[in-house]
Amino acid sequence: MANTLRDLLEQNGIPAMVRSFQIPAYDGLARMMRPVWGEVLVEEADLDRAAELIEGFLATETGPGETVE
Repeated sequence: MANTLRDLLEQNGIPAMVRSFQIPAYDGLARMMRPVWGEVLVEEADLDRAAELIEGFLATETGPGETVE
């Protein structure tokens, strides 16, 4: 999903990168300490527009009555 979001942002003129929190040698431990895979990073100046695009994308990914956290 992170790569999909990065591609979405870049297609809309917002430079973005994915930073993984995974550490291959400590796979289980890393997941216990930080239960998310990673994050998508954008410049602060692009943050509002990026959030808008991502929220719109995620809204189309859910069914009726479903929400995305």
